[in-house]
Amino acid sequence: MSTSSDPFGALRGRSVFRALYLRYALVIVVLLGLVGAVQYQSLHGALLIAGENSLVIALKDALAHPSALGKLTPEGFRRSTPQLMKRLSARGINVRLYDNGMHLISQTVSRYDPVDLVPLTEQIAQLTGRRVAGPSLTTSLITGLHAYTMESQGQILLFARVGPSSRPLGYVELGYEERMIYPILREQAAQFLFVSVLILLLASALLLPVVSAPLKPLRLLARTAERIRAGAFQERLPLIGSSETVQLASVINDALDQLAAAVQKESKAAKKMKEFVSAASHELRTPLTAVSGFTDVLLRRIGMYEAEAAVIQKSLAEGENLSVPALRRALLDTEKLESVRKGMETIQQETARLHALVRDLLQLARLDEGLQPNRARVNLAEIVRELQPQLSVLSGDRSITYRLEDTMVECDKSMVGQIIYNLVMNAIQYTASGKGRIWVEVTGGADGKARLSVRDNGVGIEENQLGRIFDRFYRASGARDRDPGGSGLGLSIVAAIAEAHGGTAWAESKPGEGATIMVEL
Repeated sequence: MSTSSDPFGALRGRSVFRALYLRYALVIVVLLGLVGAVQYQSLHGALLIAGENSLVIALKDALAHPSALGKLTPEGFRRSTPQLMKRLSARGINVRLYDNGMHLISQTVSRYDPVDLVPLTEQIAQLTGRRVAGPSLTTSLITGLHAYTMESQGQILLFARVGPSSRPLGYVELGYEERMIYPILREQAAQFLFVSVLILLLASALLLPVVSAPLKPLRLLARTAERIRAGAFQERLPLIGSSETVQLASVINDALDQLAAAVQKESKAAKKMKEFVSAASHELRTPLTAVSGFTDVLLRRIGMYEAEAAVIQKSLAEGENLSVPALRRALLDTEKLESVRKGMETIQQETARLHALVRDLLQLARLDEGLQPNRARVNLAEIVRELQPQLSVLSGDRSITYRLEDTMVECDKSMVGQIIYNLVMNAIQYTASGKGRIWVEVTGGADGKARLSVRDNGVGIEENQLGRIFDRFYRASGARDRDPGGSGLGLSIVAAIAEAHGGTAWAESKPGEGATIMVEL
């Protein structure tokens, strides 16, 4: 299965559990290897020290009567050589004896470890009488006997000076090859390897629950994600486990919430767009139908005029005498002229309606695209005062009362002027001629915002329709149905401009008591 169709395929093929388990096992192997290396070096060093000590002990045991060393002379040491060689060789050690001039007197080779020992040199002889830095050790065995141990050319050696350094009686050299300790090292290494394998197997078994427990939240998250992918979009990842899994689940949940909100918003926008296109098509169809119909009527009228004119022209050409009243009736038929005039007026009205509708649609389109207001600090009451003459003419015989409080606001003056115009025209449209009253009020709030309200004494709006009057082309039922001359987008533009300024628009009304529409900027 490809990763495109199964996003969890990679996880199943290369699970976190397997990766962590192998990593932990590798760490244990590395630690065991380090412990083994340290143990090997420690055991090697311990065996070397034990070998050196064994040589020291062998020499002390060979010298059964150390008090006699003080009475010996160089000649006496030479005479006691056979007894000393016998005692030392009995221990299976390679032995060399030197006189006080460092000349070899006697030597024996061990049958267990035959090796040609490193010969005594003057530098080595000097080391037997003083302490030196480093791994070598100067050991005062007994009175009159000093030894120096060393490793050289794969051998473990003990050089001992018999007698004082100023008058040495002779020198003793004991030694064996370092490889003699290798069987012990190999045996210990094999035992450690066996124990390490047991430890690794035990640790591997113990690691199963140790690694699995922290991954349980991840498995639960994966199963929940599978259900979400399968269609349970309302489900969210549980906030369980460690802080990292909780943070991961929280971030994914936030992303899912944002995605769900975006999908819901897109769905609502698509639904509104569908309704908008349907309503716009309907609104455009009405004036276009009227224009098309009256154009057909006018064309037929023109055809009738052309036919009558052709008859008159033919009659005149044939010499017929037509009376003046007959010509006047034919050419100046007031009923026909009136129908033509009314048709032209209707076309003119519907064309103006189309212009207004297209203008409002373009304005809404620009606002939807994020048209930014050209803000400036202006007096909202002053904008209303500048529009009073125009509003007075448009209101006709309806009365408009103003209550204006000077209030400064950051806004686009032309856009806010359009809000005022649209709200007053909406109130004029839904109030009765001669009885209609309109109140325009500007006030400032404690929060620094400005409020514009337009109230009328019309028939009002039903409560269940208040939330939709700012929708595009929405028509409230009853007596507040829009007059055919309007575009049906006035309040939609008001709400869009208010939103562009960071403000809000809302309505309050009771049926039969008029309506109040407020905008806060």
